Amino acid sequence: MSYPLFIARRYLLAQRKQAIIYVISLISVVGVIVGVAALVVVLALMTGFQDQIQAKIFGANAHLTVFSGSSGRPLDVPAALSRLTRCAPILAAAPVIYEKGMAQSELNASGAAVLIKGIEPSAERSITDLAAQVRGDLGILSLPGRDGRDRAILGKDLALNLGVGPGDVVRVIIAQANVSPFLTVPRSREFEVAGVADAGFYDYDSSRVYITLQAARRFMGLSPVQATAIEARVREPRRVQEASRAVQAELGNAYYVNDLIRMNRTFFSALRLEKLGMSIAIGLIVLVAALNIISILVLMVMEKVRDIGVLVAMGAAPAGIRRIFLFQGLIIASVGTLTGIVLGVALAWILDRYHLVGLPVDVYFIPYVPFHIRPLDVVMVAVLTVGVSFLATLYPSWRAARLDPSEALRYE
Repeated sequence: MSYPLFIARRYLLAQRKQAIIYVISLISVVGVIVGVAALVVVLALMTGFQDQIQAKIFGANAHLTVFSGSSGRPLDVPAALSRLTRCAPILAAAPVIYEKGMAQSELNASGAAVLIKGIEPSAERSITDLAAQVRGDLGILSLPGRDGRDRAILGKDLALNLGVGPGDVVRVIIAQANVSPFLTVPRSREFEVAGVADAGFYDYDSSRVYITLQAARRFMGLSPVQATAIEARVREPRRVQEASRAVQAELGNAYYVNDLIRMNRTFFSALRLEKLGMSIAIGLIVLVAALNIISILVLMVMEKVRDIGVLVAMGAAPAGIRRIFLFQGLIIASVGTLTGIVLGVALAWILDRYHLVGLPVDVYFIPYVPFHIRPLDVVMVAVLTVGVSFLATLYPSWRAARLDPSEALRYE
């Protein structure tokens, strides 16, 4: 062990005449621990929140949605589907019909705004995670209901709002009109509730109504080869934006290709910005802890003037004196960082494991705060903390190395 490191350890562990220096040393270590632990927990919180919501969005929706290049016009499914499935990034694709409307029930005559989605149940399994979200078999949607009614699957919260369950009847109204010689009324149809879907995302569970593609075509007045869009799943979900650009280039201007990231760009950008802002705010605690390290080292230099003079008189080089106080600051930073990381990781794991922080699902879309720890975030926190602490040791160590031994020992 080199003498600068040996002396640095002795200075930190030995009893001092001035208790205030010991107290400030303890405060410095605690400050680093608290700052690092808080930063680890906040990064885990923001990462978990972002990952959870992104997983919900990706599970409930297709990666890519292809629309007609002419806004509002339905697609010719055979022609569009054959071109789309030839694109290299596409794993699976299927036509869908989207329409906005309102759903009513006997218990809730005022109804609720809904998004109606017409799907092919067999194809939907390869596009989204809807089959895993439905309590029962998604194929039940294709079976005829009582009195010849078509069947529908409702989002969990929508079914709760309407007060219906499997076997009950809901009336769905859309903006398209039924015109007769006497009056014009919105088009409506009754559906038998076949099941409930739980996406774990309030925005979807409170508004989605799933019916078969054939029922949607009859309801919206489309031909057997038409659909409002074609949804697709890509082979590499992490590269969905690249896949979107490649498919758009392949299909040309006759079609418009949208992807999940673009459709939720504002939402994901807000999450990233919030994570950055929270990290900066909590990171100020680490900065304050680094300033405490400057204070303790300056006081240490003042207290050890005689020791420094003796070491220099015995032949210690200025570089060796500088390393003594550099090592002191780095030991404080390392102990505080390691302890803070262990504390932060343990706290984040407990909070995530037992779902201790609940959320109102109608505001935050998910029922509790998830905490996901990324090793890269932990490494970044450690490097940042030790780096800032190292910078904090430069001035006190430089000052110690410049002490004149004759002046230090004059009155000894």
